Amino acid sequence: MQSILGIDPTLFMLIVIFAILVGTVASMLGIGGGTLNTPLLVILFTIPANEASTASLFAAIFASVSSTVSYYRVQPSPIIRSVGIMVAVVTVPGSIIGAWLKTLFEDMTLRYIFAVLLFPLALKMMFAKKRPGVKSDFASELKSFSFIGVSLRRKGYVLFGSFIAGVAAGLLGLGGGAIVVPVLTMAVGLPMHAAVATSMFAMIFTTIAGTATNFLLGQMDLSYAIALSIGMLVGAQIGSPLACRVDAVRLKQGFGVLLILPLVRMAQVGTLLFGPSPIYSTIGDILVWLMIVLPLALFREYHHIRQRSSMQQSESNIGCEPSPGVV
Repeated sequence: MQSILGIDPTLFMLIVIFAILVGTVASMLGIGGGTLNTPLLVILFTIPANEASTASLFAAIFASVSSTVSYYRVQPSPIIRSVGIMVAVVTVPGSIIGAWLKTLFEDMTLRYIFAVLLFPLALKMMFAKKRPGVKSDFASELKSFSFIGVSLRRKGYVLFGSFIAGVAAGLLGLGGGAIVVPVLTMAVGLPMHAAVATSMFAMIFTTIAGTATNFLLGQMDLSYAIALSIGMLVGAQIGSPLACRVDAVRLKQGFGVLLILPLVRMAQVGTLLFGPSPIYSTIGDILVWLMIVLPLALFREYHHIRQRSSMQQSESNIGCEPSPGVV
């Protein structure tokens, strides 16, 4: 069979289908997709880690543009442009500084620091709870939020957090959205749907800057990148409308579950346990992620069931109490 851009047509189509699934999830959670793309490309398609990483970043351009267009079509649009521009202004130089720092320092210590600091954020998102009396659907969230009323100090938190996200992207290969989304939701109280959509908007600029750097350094394999881009483009069109239909609390919980994976990879836990082989270390990272996430998810559901049972019992006891004056 004739090759497509230098790779087997069957492999090309499999990568496209795979990327559609990743693009759907990525656009729903406000991330570039590298969190899923890079490790799974290494395991499923035995693509070298460096090529998988650069191809994922290139494909993230198309995912972010496609998601942004889709989110703009939604009325009301969840994209807060002023916030997205704030994020982009600092993540782009942050990623350049991170890439420069990578040439100066041994990054393992910084990897552990980032992983330890971000793990509580992942847990907080994973264990997000619906507040009594507060609607968490898409329309209600957007209606209740106003960025004008946010203090300058909290806006400063957004700038600082976004800059750190850019540095992490350049230094450690961590997708900026993994930090930007929790920063936006926690620092300024941006609704989850808006944080996801705004993160995808800001990612247009950061992914273009990162990909341009890779092109200049000659680290780009277009065959895998184009296959991924086609799938991510389609997947983003599917995931963005779906995100607007998902309850914000569930969206936060899903984000928290996924965020733990890049933290495990950043700390290179799989490498420590299974050796330096890209495939074995990646499998190890995923196994460790599952060992962390599954017990936490079970505990969360157990705690939720107990709370619901307790509330039902309280309501039942109130209903059984005799009315005042009745003997």
